[in-house]
Amino acid sequence: MDRKVKVLLYGEFCGVLTQSANGYVFEYDKNYRGQSLSLSLPVSTRRFETEQLHPYFKSLAPEGWLKRSFSEQQKIDERDILGMLIANGYDLLGAVQLMRLDDVS
Repeated sequence: MDRKVKVLLYGEFCGVLTQSANGYVFEYDKNYRGQSLSLSLPVSTRRFETEQLHPYFKSLAPEGWLKRSFSEQQKIDERDILGMLIANGYDLLGAVQLMRLDDVS
């Protein structure tokens, strides 16, 4: 089953991150005109497709003992980085928020 996540930057919807059996895709919303998420993800109509979670999104996840702690407390497999990001998407480092598609109005 695919997982789709809305990505917000400074509280503004900027795109959708999708995980499927084939990997991951990030696409900016066609109406988004704001700042890029990172230099490696410039605002574009291009689909950013990767087999593994894009390094930018991976960098938002906890590491080491904190990752283990989150995994234990939230009952999320340590290898499920996207799951951890979704579970903590309102409280990530920086100005980015990730929310399940059905969580955003």
